[in-house]
Amino acid sequence: MNRALLVIGLGVVAFAVTLAVYVGTHLSNEAMTVLTGAACGMGAVLPAATIGALALLRRRDAERAMPPSPPVPYAASQYPPVIVVTSPNALPAGAGGWQGMYQPEYSAPVGARQFSVIGEEGVGR
Repeated sequence: MNRALLVIGLGVVAFAVTLAVYVGTHLSNEAMTVLTGAACGMGAVLPAATIGALALLRRRDAERAMPPSPPVPYAASQYPPVIVVTSPNALPAGAGGWQGMYQPEYSAPVGARQFSVIGEEGVGR
């Protein structure tokens, strides 16, 4: 069985080399450049992909080996999330909505704004 696999493997390698030589002699320089670039790109990506796959498999095996831990309630230093919902009428009287929260110089202008369109005659609209 081992010898048969060796013969089949050598046959596949010989076929691949023969096909590469045949195709290489019949392609233009531009097409050969594209194929060479693709082969070099695959050669550059293959080690990184292999290392990434091995790391992922190792992490997955390590997670499977660990016994599942029971769910832990909130620790003493952690608090559950607090969500505060208020109605719009809950603002104190005279707060002025969102503008009352900021100093007057940072609030939106009260007067009418003027705009100029570049390329049009006249000043302000």
